[in-house]
Amino acid sequence: MKKMLMVLMLMLVGVVGCGQQGISIEDIEKEGTLLVGLSGDYPPFEFYKMIDGKETLVGFDVMLAEKIAEELGVEVEFKNMDFNSLIGALQSGQVDMVISGMSPNETRLKQVDFSDFYYTGENAVLVREDDVAKYQTESDLKDIKIGTQLGSIQTPIAESFTSSVKELSTTQSIVLELSNGNVDAVILGKDIADRYAEEFDNVVVSDVTISSEEAMAVALPKGSDELTAKVNEVIAKLKADGTLGEMLEEAMKIANE
Repeated sequence: MKKMLMVLMLMLVGVVGCGQQGISIEDIEKEGTLLVGLSGDYPPFEFYKMIDGKETLVGFDVMLAEKIAEELGVEVEFKNMDFNSLIGALQSGQVDMVISGMSPNETRLKQVDFSDFYYTGENAVLVREDDVAKYQTESDLKDIKIGTQLGSIQTPIAESFTSSVKELSTTQSIVLELSNGNVDAVILGKDIADRYAEEFDNVVVSDVTISSEEAMAVALPKGSDELTAKVNEVIAKLKADGTLGEMLEEAMKIANE
């Protein structure tokens, strides 16, 4: 019995270890498909849009994933899941990389590797239109109820202002909580905040300036040095020829149509 338990433990260790190993370009080429994890509720980066009568995954991160797959000479397949599940999916080998508006932080850097930044931008604070005069500076955020997306980089920012932080799995749901009066403010990346301010009649971007930036990078399994270098090469090329900026403009246009 003890021997059987020992074998099972060794098998489990082997499975976990396998999920933690890096992935190579050769691995992806053999499969012929690049598996990309994302959370499709973050316009203009990744979101669903009705196109020609069909719910279609679109956005800036989707375009970037397609460019990376094109450079690797493979197809791309997207796996949509809650944002908070993406790191686990990457570690367990369910996806090859995560491109989902994700910002490196101390915890994530211990779990996965990251590419160079492909996007940097400001954070913003959404409030209800009737409350806009109440929130002018960061000090006005003290001790109020702030909403953020579960697992997002904005959560620790909110926690620096208040102990009352409400996290939900999607940005749509947390902005709806703001609209319904269940939280006082929501912290999001500015481009995303602008998008939701257009979608909700009673929600606006406040004048509060958040000092920290939102910086996005591609997440990859630990030890994927060759693949990370290739992703960095693609990002650098798209920045240099202006394609990255054009992709963001196109994604914002689609989101606002």
